[in-house]
Amino acid sequence: MKKLSVKMKITLWYTGLIVIILGAIFAAVLLATDKVLLLGVQNKLEEEVYDFAEELKIDNAGRLRLEKLDFLKDGVRLAVYYENGQMITGLVASDLPATPFADELLQKAGNGQQNWFVYDFYFKPRHAENFYWVRGTVPLSSAYAERDKILWQCALFFPLLILLAALGGYWITKKAFRPVTRITEAAAQISSGSDLSKRIELEGADDEIDTLAKTFDGMFARLEAAFEAERQFTDDASHELRTPTSVIIAQAECGLQQPDSESKQQALQGVLQQARKMSKLVNQLLQLARADRHQASLDLEVFDLSELTEIVAEEAKGLAAAKAITLTAEIEPAVMVQADQTLLMRIWLNLLTNAVKYGRQQGQIWLTLTSDGQNAIGTVSDDGIGISADELSKIWKRFYRVNTARSGGADSGTGLGLAMVKWMVESHGGTVSVVSELGVGSSFSFTIPLRPLEK
Repeated sequence: MKKLSVKMKITLWYTGLIVIILGAIFAAVLLATDKVLLLGVQNKLEEEVYDFAEELKIDNAGRLRLEKLDFLKDGVRLAVYYENGQMITGLVASDLPATPFADELLQKAGNGQQNWFVYDFYFKPRHAENFYWVRGTVPLSSAYAERDKILWQCALFFPLLILLAALGGYWITKKAFRPVTRITEAAAQISSGSDLSKRIELEGADDEIDTLAKTFDGMFARLEAAFEAERQFTDDASHELRTPTSVIIAQAECGLQQPDSESKQQALQGVLQQARKMSKLVNQLLQLARADRHQASLDLEVFDLSELTEIVAEEAKGLAAAKAITLTAEIEPAVMVQADQTLLMRIWLNLLTNAVKYGRQQGQIWLTLTSDGQNAIGTVSDDGIGISADELSKIWKRFYRVNTARSGGADSGTGLGLAMVKWMVESHGGTVSVVSELGVGSSFSFTIPLRPLEK
């Protein structure tokens, strides 16, 4: 058996609720009309009897004047009787059963097929010597006929109202669920991989469905960015690994073709250099992959960051000397931190290596380390080629290089240095930033908490 859709379930529930409400209204109308109409008949009967009694007059001879009386008013039949119950004149239903007189008491009489209300008034007209009875009768069929008319109108109107409610409810539900259909279609297209740029983009609505659609749009945008980053990462990693692999193959083939040991030695040196480059690249990729999976752990220890920075600065002076670059270090003494010593050393080395690589011949590099009581603050500045404003947000991406002209040189890196710096700093709970101007130079700054944040 096919299951009902959510739209149909809501419509059926809504229609069923309308049916229950209208049924309750119908029952209330039935009860109310009975009481109201019967009460109205009773009041009308009593009123007509009293009015008729006031119209009865006595002539000079002491007899009732009956010639101008109206014995049928608004469906009420009126009759006048002597005190002993003998009828004088008036209108009485032929099939009305004998009913004893009862002063100002509403009675109900019937013969099994028809029912009447009977009301008697015992009074003495002005200037009269005797008492008389005025009897009013009205058939209940008139009241029930009015009630049946109202009920028939309800019986005809209510089904139409239920039909309109069902159609209107289905239309509103269908319209409300239309965005859900669009969400489903967009998700289906994205899951098939055919169009990652698909968006729902609802317009005009400002409700829960609209919020859901916007949430899905945001999720789709992140998925597209993630897939694009994955494709770019795969392309860049393949490119970076292909270059040293090609060099290794070429050097190995060259060494095999050279009989003398000197040529083989040079070939082996080339193979070793490229193998080390590949090993460095693979290790960095492995660390970043572990960081993405939140599996990387820090080896925390308390040490003197000032002392470590001095060691790194001395090592970097040798790299800077190859380009006649002067490295100036200003290091605040005794900056104690609890951190991963190896990672902090790599942060300094990566930043200093970049400063030398993209610095000017016979230029300047400035290294500073200070503390504000809560964080260690490190800065590496240079007067090198600088970075354009539109590239500043991209330099932290993996495999991104600002100076593409140098990407194929002997001193070219893996393009992962700044991505590694960002991860290593943020893994300690710190921050990293850059200020740069094209043709003027760059300044990279990072902060490391003196103590790790409590989790």
